[in-house]
Amino acid sequence: MEKLFKIVKAEFLKSRRTMGSRLIFAFPVIALAMAFVLTVGMINSYSESAWNWWYTLLLPGMLAIVSYLSVVRERKTGYYNLKTLSTDKRVLMLGKIVYLGCLIFISNMLLFIGALLGGKLLTTSVPALGAAAAVVVLTIVELWQIPLFLFLSEKFGMIAELVICLGITVFGIIAAPSGKWFFFVSAIPMRVVTPLLHVLPNGLRAEAGNPLLDAGVILPGIIISIFWFVALSFLYLNWFEKREVK
Repeated sequence: MEKLFKIVKAEFLKSRRTMGSRLIFAFPVIALAMAFVLTVGMINSYSESAWNWWYTLLLPGMLAIVSYLSVVRERKTGYYNLKTLSTDKRVLMLGKIVYLGCLIFISNMLLFIGALLGGKLLTTSVPALGAAAAVVVLTIVELWQIPLFLFLSEKFGMIAELVICLGITVFGIIAAPSGKWFFFVSAIPMRVVTPLLHVLPNGLRAEAGNPLLDAGVILPGIIISIFWFVALSFLYLNWFEKREVK
């Protein structure tokens, strides 16, 4: 654990003053600005719009771009750390995965703070405690995308990665309201935050009595997402190790 902590700390140091470190601040600001523009003159809509734009589009897009930039940074150094340090390659890349997970949490916190303050000024019906819980839940259920995006960045580049990211995100939005949402991991983030934020995947407020407000989906969604995260991380780390040997 101590070695992993040092690797994550090194990732933060390497990313200082880079485009990736700026994007984790820029994307929440974009979501908050879009919500302001789109809800001017509307009541109880600001935080709803900010959160909806965030988890359905901007968060996955930010993660895809930051993952790609992280891979590009390693390529520029010729994977120096992997070639010169005695630490297992899989541990080094696991540190990168943990680092990117920390970025998800930081950006979710920034969105939460901005949406909370903006909602108090511009009116909102999003419960503050539910939004705070959504920061943690959304971070966990988005982790599975990290190893996927790292693989796509390595194998195909940014354009293909972003196209696939958009495709699975749109599919998740469509599948989230259905009774089969748990079969599609990309639908889980949209589904489990609905009872926390009282916002439907289409951005509308969830009225009392709506079946999508059932909080019973949260724990199963988290468990399924963790399973996918562990499985995809295992596959990616093993693929990366074999790729390096070649």
